[in-house]
Formats: sequence, structure tokens, C-alpha cells
Amino acid sequence: MSKILHVDARDPEPHVIAEAVEALKAGQAVAYPTETLYGLAVDVTSDKAVKHLYDLKRRDYGLPVAILVADMKMLQDYVTNIPEPARGMVKQFWPGALTILFTAGDKISRSLMTNTGKIGIRISSHPVATALVRAFGKPITTTSANLSGYPPSLQVKHVKKYFSDRIDCILDGGECRPSLGSTVVDVSEDTMAIIREGAIQADCVIRAFQGKPA
Repeated sequence: MSKILHVDARDPEPHVIAEAVEALKAGQAVAYPTETLYGLAVDVTSDKAVKHLYDLKRRDYGLPVAILVADMKMLQDYVTNIPEPARGMVKQFWPGALTILFTAGDKISRSLMTNTGKIGIRISSHPVATALVRAFGKPITTTSANLSGYPPSLQVKHVKKYFSDRIDCILDGGECRPSLGSTVVDVSEDTMAIIREGAIQADCVIRAFQGKPA
């Protein structure tokens, strides 16, 4: 049966976050609220945990999954480099709903990456998501908590409908606001490509890439 932990969405209780962290350390999956929707977290450095995630979502292996980091120090530890254009976007949009593709370092499970070795990363602006990754001390996945091809989960009841009791731990932070999800961009080659437009409009991202205020 899924363990549901009620958490204050604005000021998450450390002991609640600590219990979810123990689940991550055990290789389990944790559902948690973000600023866009409920996500599914596993340890990105564990191939076994990542396989568990793909199996839960019925997601095809080889399709990439984005991850969350807690801060720039953690980002530096898990990517090969941070291109200068990406730094400008980070300053404008992080924490927030902008996912940036970076060339992944060797600590991250290869299953999460694109076939070019890139992985989408962001820092969440949601207190629960940020507290979880910070307390865990390593990046976590941030794929949506739904079966692949189905609408995202905005409430815990949606998560339970999709997964019944197959999710090990659920952090219940209340209802998420309806959102398009994060905008995804690739600036790894010093040029920019918008992979998916989401909560942040494309023209704002383009202005940031050009060094202008969004």
C-alpha cells in the first residue's frame, strides 16, 4: 500500500521530507508536487531505481526523463559543462519551469538521457520539490506522475488512480495549479533550440538567450 505523507506545501516539515528521502535511498519511487504538476522521483544514479520508474509509467526505454537539482553546485557535479548561454537563462528563470538540456556527467543513469548523452535539468520553485532534492543530496527525476500518454496528475487522487498502490510513497501537498509543464530548451551547442514550449513562453526564452530581460 502506498504511504501517503501530508506535507505543508509552503513550508514542508523536515521529518516528512526525511521519510520520503528514506524511500528514495531504498530505491523506491516518490510522488511529489511541483509548480506545474505531480512528479515522480527516483535516484538518478541508480539503474535499478530508474528501471522501476520506467516500468511504473509504462514508458518506453530510451525516452529521456528530466531531473531536478537543488542548486548550481549540484548541477556542476552532474554535467560536463555549463555553456554561457545557459547561465543567463538560469539567472532569469531558475528556480522555475524552464528545463535546460545539458551534456550529462557519468554519475547519471544512461537510461535517462537522450541518444546524444544530454539530459534536461531544472531547479524547481516549489518548496516541497526543492526540499526533497536538497535533503536527498542528489538529483531526482521529475517526470510527470502518470502513465505515459495520459494527462498529468494535479492531485494525489489522480496519482492513485494511475498507479493504485504501486507508488511506494506519496507526498501530498494539495492540488497543483493546471499548467502546461516546463518549457524545454537546448543550448548545449551555444545555439538555442526550443524542444517544447510550456509554462514559460518561447519569446521570453529567446530574449533571455539574446541577453535581454524576459
